[in-house]
Amino acid sequence: MIQALQEVQSIDIARSCLILPFLLDDRTVNYLQTVKNDELSLGNFIQFRPRFFTSFNKRFTTLLPITINALMILSKSNQIDISKDISLRKNILPDNIEIGDRFNEIKKALPVLMKMIARHETAQLYQLLKIQL
Repeated sequence: MIQALQEVQSIDIARSCLILPFLLDDRTVNYLQTVKNDELSLGNFIQFRPRFFTSFNKRFTTLLPITINALMILSKSNQIDISKDISLRKNILPDNIEIGDRFNEIKKALPVLMKMIARHETAQLYQLLKIQL
């Protein structure tokens, strides 16, 4: 979550809940690493890789409590501010951090994901992804 905030500086709460379902799916992360930042739209991604999204709603609902808990922990440890939007208080991760291979894979895919979802309003993202609460 911190790495995502470093990409965009601030994000609304509803949009932040969409990050983990994307980044904790290996197929999605692997695919996002292969595309260039400007060539992928969410609509095209869903159209050309529909199997990646067949269980998106389930991943979303499963990861929602984890996302909320992570946000609360980050807030209580004074790393983020939560109001209407979530913003990073300070840059706590150095650019050259080596946490592990999985983190590095996610870190490569993250800019593409954040640019892709930035092109849509939050409500439109939830509709495109067919999220049902």
